[in-house]
This record gives sequence, C-alpha cells and structure tokens, in this order.
Amino acid sequence: MQMTPAMHKVALLKLLFVMANGVGSFAAIFMQRHFGLEEGELATTVALMIICYRAGNLVGGHLSGRLGSRALLLATSVIALASLSASLLPVWQLLSIGLILTFMFSAGLVTPLFSVMTARAAEPDDQVGAFAYLHLASNAGGVMLFVVGGLLLSWSSQYLVWFAVATSLVCLVTSALLPLPALETVPRLGSLGGRAGSGPIPCVVIVAGALFLGVSLLDGQREYQFPLWLGALDIGDSARLFAVAGIVNGLLVIVLTRPLIALTRRWSPMDNLALAALSYGIGFGAYAFVDGWLPILLFVGIWTLGEILGTTYMATLIAQRAPAARQGMLFSLIPVLQAGARVLCVGIAVPMLAGLGYNGAWAVFGIGGVLFGGICLLLHRYFSWRQSEQSR
Repeated sequence: MQMTPAMHKVALLKLLFVMANGVGSFAAIFMQRHFGLEEGELATTVALMIICYRAGNLVGGHLSGRLGSRALLLATSVIALASLSASLLPVWQLLSIGLILTFMFSAGLVTPLFSVMTARAAEPDDQVGAFAYLHLASNAGGVMLFVVGGLLLSWSSQYLVWFAVATSLVCLVTSALLPLPALETVPRLGSLGGRAGSGPIPCVVIVAGALFLGVSLLDGQREYQFPLWLGALDIGDSARLFAVAGIVNGLLVIVLTRPLIALTRRWSPMDNLALAALSYGIGFGAYAFVDGWLPILLFVGIWTLGEILGTTYMATLIAQRAPAARQGMLFSLIPVLQAGARVLCVGIAVPMLAGLGYNGAWAVFGIGGVLFGGICLLLHRYFSWRQSEQSR
C-alpha cells in the first residue's frame, strides 16, 4: 500500500485524536474507578457515553460537508480540552459526569471527517488500501494509548484524565499548524456525474449496513463484557489485563492489516463482512471455555480479524458505491450503527450475565456470530450464483 502525502497527514491526525480519547477507550473501568459507580449505574453511564459519542458522529457527518476540515478539527480540540479540564475541578459528581459526556460528544464530532478526507486523499484505484491504512493508524494510536493509559489508570483514574487533556492540547496545536490535504481541489459535487451526485443510496450499501450492524453487536462485547470478565477471572489487575489485550489487538492490526487485505480484496465487501461476523463469533465464543491468559490473547487474534475486515470493507463499499454528496452522512452512520449495536449489547449483556453467567453469555454470542456470519455468507454466494446464471 503506497500512500499519498495527503493520506499520511490524515493518518497522523487520526492517530493523535485516537490517543486523546483515553476516557472512552477505558470507559467501563474508568467510570467505575473514577466515580465509584455500581453495576446498574455503570451500565447506564457507559451507554450514555456511547450515545454521546455517536451523536457527535452524526453531527460531525453533517458538518464535514459544511465546515472546512481545519475548522472542525480545531472546534473539536477546543471543546475536548475545555470539558476535560473542567471535569478535574472539585465539582458535583453529576456535573463532572456531564462534562465527560460533553467530551465524548466532541470526540465523536471529528470521526466522520477522517473517512471523508481519506476518500478524497486516496488514489482512486486503491481505496481499500487507504481505508485499511486509516484503520492501521487508528490502531497504532490505540496501542500507544493502551500502553500509557493502562499504566496511568492502574495508578489513578485522574492521571488518565490529565493525559487526555495533554493529548487534546497536542491535537489542537497540530490541527492549527499541520498542512492539511487540499480537499478544495476535488471537483465540486454539483459538477460530478453518476456516483458523485446526490442520487439514491444503492441497495447493496443498505444491505451491507444491516450486516455491519450485526457485526457491531458482536464487537460491542470487548467494550463492556470483556473488561468486566477479565476482572471476574481474578488473574490480575483488570485495568492492566485489559490494556495488554488492547495492545495485542492494536499490534495485530498493524501486523495483519496489509496481508489480510491483500488476501481478501479478491472477494466482495459483502463476503468480507460475513467473514468478520464469523471471526467475532469464534473469537468471543471461545472465551466460554478458557480462563488462562495465553488462550485469551490467542483468541484476541481471532476477533481482531473481524475488526479489520468489518471496518475496512464497510468504509470501502461506501467510498466505491455511494454518491459522493451522501458519503459524509454515510460515514457518520458507521459509528452510529456501532453505537446502536453496542448500547443494545449492554442491554442484552446485563440480564444475560445475571441469568447465564459469563461462560453462558460468551457461548450465546459465539454461536450467534457463527450462525449469522455463515448464513449471510451462504446467502450472498447463492444470490451471486443466481445472478450470474440469469445473466448468461
């Protein structure tokens, strides 16, 4: 994957903004330690954090077509810096939680912009590689965040907030000084024909979105059930264990993205989304049968394959098949679909854990993922075969 200079700048900004969202990455453990929330309160607060982040995604998707990229980057950094700094003051707990939620909203604002910038900065014949590179940059930032953030959180939750404040300041300065990709050089949408206009969204994009929603429901386990399960295993400090799993996940993304994309790009995005569901089902379902640290990390590698495939090919399908005037809105819907699935995941996981325990819950999600991915893969292959037969 040979990237353009503009794409390198997009990747650098993505890395920095990922590192600034330590509060969101460690949401469940951070809120539990920082505010001493009980299980019910914790589940509600984590769900609110996800909702605020995805609401920011929706607003950001709308603004990315109306504001310049630098203006949106600077606004996001200023809001994040102000809300995090204010949350460190000795204020009422509910107000402090509200400031954290404001930060999550601001963090979500800028996410769709990176996808729009990638679609414009990428070479037309290598959009799969460009979106894979963006995901790789995101995970490189995630690895550094889990290394530093996991250590800071194991000492004190306030240290993680201070780190987020410092990183937000770096984002502000970088957004102000870094030469950004000249997106204005792209032809105006009104002058473009075909895909670039504001025509209807193709059915394949809508179907892929439904499939991606199912994949995101499986992915949601790593943000809520996975860290709590690590704490229940009593094999070490849950914050450090979760950080190590995050580091392994990020390193695997960095190592596996290029060969995995090279292997799977010969298949359609729909096939790869179904394979993502299979990977999540196998990776998470296996946790019903293991409790040792090495097997846990081994299956992190399995569900990491699902993460790479799901994120890369959903974004690629939008860039290739959706009208350019609608791409900002559609890119903002990717994290919104993830949010809806993860909020649903928390709602499902709480009663499921109470009734079945961790092993039973892992088994249910594992079987569901394998069945869902397998059925979608077979159905897509069947309809593709029918279409080819009819075209003869």
